Amino acid sequence: MAAALLLLLVPPAGLLAALAFLARPRAAQIPLKGRHVFITGGSSGIGLAMATAAAREGARVSILARNLARLEDARAAIQRDSGRDDVGVHAADVRDADAVARALREAGPVDVLVCNHGVFVPQELERQDMDEIKWMVDINLMGTFHLIKAALPAMKARTRETRLPGSIAIMSSQAGQVGIYGYTAYSASKFALRGLGEALQHEVVADNIHVSLIFPPDTETPGFEEEHKRRPELTNIMAGSSGGMKADDVANKALDGIKSAKFIVPCNFEGTMLAVATAGLSPQSSPLMAFIEVIGAGLMRFVALCFQWNWFSTIESYYAKNKKSQ
Repeated sequence: MAAALLLLLVPPAGLLAALAFLARPRAAQIPLKGRHVFITGGSSGIGLAMATAAAREGARVSILARNLARLEDARAAIQRDSGRDDVGVHAADVRDADAVARALREAGPVDVLVCNHGVFVPQELERQDMDEIKWMVDINLMGTFHLIKAALPAMKARTRETRLPGSIAIMSSQAGQVGIYGYTAYSASKFALRGLGEALQHEVVADNIHVSLIFPPDTETPGFEEEHKRRPELTNIMAGSSGGMKADDVANKALDGIKSAKFIVPCNFEGTMLAVATAGLSPQSSPLMAFIEVIGAGLMRFVALCFQWNWFSTIESYYAKNKKSQ
C-alpha cells in the first residue's frame, strides 16, 4: 500500500532521480588485475575458489589459514589453474592478533582484503557448551577485527598511492540476515559482522575503501557435511528450503560484488529477497537497487511474515508430535 501510494505521488522516473542523488557511497569499480588480494580461509572451499578466480583475473593472491600443508596444496592448485607463480601463503590463527599482524606485514600492502574465515557448529543455545560458543565468536567476529585492524593502515596508504579504490570484503551468511532455530550462537557471530561493516564503511569511505558484506546460503564446502551431522533435527526441517550452492558459484558472485563495490552481496534468489527485506539503514550505491528496496519493502515484509508463520508452525507441530510420542 505504501509503495503504491509512493508511486502515485512520485512517478518512477522522479523516484529514480531522487534515489540517484541519495545513494551513497558513490558507485565504483574495483579492479583486480595487478593488485594484491589477501584472502583468509584460503586453503579450501569458498576462499580457495575466490583466490583461484582472482589469480585468473591477474591479481597477486595471498591466502591465510591455519594448516601450512593444506596452504601449500592450495598454492599448487592456484598456480596450476591460473598460471601465476606469485601466490603467497601464510599460516596463522585469526584468533591470534599478533600472528595476523605478522602475516600481513610479510604479505605487504593489500588492495582487496577478503575476510572469508569462519566456523559453524549448530546447536540449541541451552545445549551448547560456552567454550564452543566463544570459539565461534572468537573466529567469526574477533578474527575479522584482527584482520581489518592490522591491514587498514597500509590499505589507506595504498589507495592514496595508487589512486585506485580498495575493498574490505566480509563473509557473513544468510544466517547473518535472519536467525533460525539451532543457529543462536552462529547467527549472533554473523549478525555482528553487519554492524561492523556498516560502521566501518563510514570510517573508510574518505580513504576510497569500499566495504562488501557477502551473504552465502548453505555451501558445499569441506565442513558442510560435518555441520549437517550436528544440526538439530528441527533445524534441518526448517532450513531445508534454502538451496545449497557450489563454492565456485559463491566465489564468482562474491568477486562480482566486490568488483562492483556493492555493500550487500547476495548469492542467490533467496539472498536477494533477504537483502531487500533487511535493507534497513544499510549503504546503497545503486539507484536501481535502492528503487527495488523502496518499492519492495512492504511486499518483502509480508513475505517475511509468511516465512515466520511457517517456521513457528513447524516448531509447534514438531514439539506437539514429540510430546505425544513421549
